[in-house]
Amino acid sequence: MKIRILIALFLHINCWFFSQYRCPLNSGRIILNKMNLYGHQDETKNRIKSDSNQVISVSNGEIVKIIKSDSDYSLIIRNDKNNFFIYSNLSKTMLKENNKIDKDQSLGFANYDEYYASYVIDFQFWKKDESVKVDLKCTKSD
Repeated sequence: MKIRILIALFLHINCWFFSQYRCPLNSGRIILNKMNLYGHQDETKNRIKSDSNQVISVSNGEIVKIIKSDSDYSLIIRNDKNNFFIYSNLSKTMLKENNKIDKDQSLGFANYDEYYASYVIDFQFWKKDESVKVDLKCTKSD
């Protein structure tokens, strides 16, 4: 009985550990999102700040869309399981749509945010057509 419990505990910890994704910003820190959108908080959106501006891919995939607004870029990357990774608030990217991306590859540079006095990006994970909260290997804010 003890062995079954230990195996179950090991599998649970192992699944939890490997379900985390690396932080999209080196030495990034998650900012608690206290701003409400249409009366509710979007818990699936991670806002990350760092002293480093290099944005790094958390997964392999292909760039399916690059959205350019007045001051920033958003990248939408699809992996082989048809899951999507969305990186927003990039100031610059050298990539093009349909580029293949490797895990830990540089995607571009984050915008500097005066309010936080650091570089800030928004990151979101979509499991096919539903946004899902994921654990990132970033330092959590206090």
